Amino acid sequence: MLDVPGPRWFRPGDPIWRVHGDAATPLGVTTALLMLLANPAFAAIIGSGSAARNPWIVDDYLHDLVEITTFGTVDDAMVTIDHAHRDRSSLSGTTEHGDYYYGADPELACWAQAATAWSLLAAYQRFAAKPLTPAESDEYVRQWAGIAHLQGASAFPTSARELEQLLRSSRDRARATTAGRRAARQLRENAKACPGVAENSVTAHRSCTTVVDAAASLVPSDVRRALDLPHRPMDRSAVFGRISKAHQGLSLPRLTTRAPIAAPSAMRVRPA
Repeated sequence: MLDVPGPRWFRPGDPIWRVHGDAATPLGVTTALLMLLANPAFAAIIGSGSAARNPWIVDDYLHDLVEITTFGTVDDAMVTIDHAHRDRSSLSGTTEHGDYYYGADPELACWAQAATAWSLLAAYQRFAAKPLTPAESDEYVRQWAGIAHLQGASAFPTSARELEQLLRSSRDRARATTAGRRAARQLRENAKACPGVAENSVTAHRSCTTVVDAAASLVPSDVRRALDLPHRPMDRSAVFGRISKAHQGLSLPRLTTRAPIAAPSAMRVRPA
């Protein structure tokens, strides 16, 4: 993806580049998926789709979206965002609690983007070798805000503090559902065993039990209760091993997504 020529929204050294290119990224993506599963609307969407039997499909989808919008060309990023927005706009229904939802809801889009940004930032701050400073964390949120607006969020926080405040004020979105708990359980049941520190899940493959356990240790308590997740505190040594090689020599993002070929007209659009 980095070999594809063309303008990009972000550059090496930007907070969003550092966060999304780190070995902790798979942990953040799976944390975001757990956050979404605790929301009855997203639990209903995932539970009724092709990912009902294997929610790792959604994890892969989120991972690709993060990688392409961060490291891909503007063309590729815009096509990817357009496809994601179109997919969500076609979704609507009723949650297990009887509430109507529709995928193009700006408030729902804002919450989902906030939950995803918070998850990736939380994973990086917990597990990365060199966490962001407060100022860099705020810049990360501002950089994500441009993507969030293109994803359909009418408003988005501009600092890490505002991001946390938004999620705290919307804790009522985390509610237990049969679909959400089933998907969270299947996420771990379908995960692969981690072969060890030398070939850790985070570097060998994303769909691994260590990734699920680390993500479960990051989500807020209300999300854990909604999904009936065990609480096993984990630190960086527990994930990467006491002699961690996951962050040594990490000068470029470890990308696994093949970028699409985008339409040149997409270059006219930029995150605000």
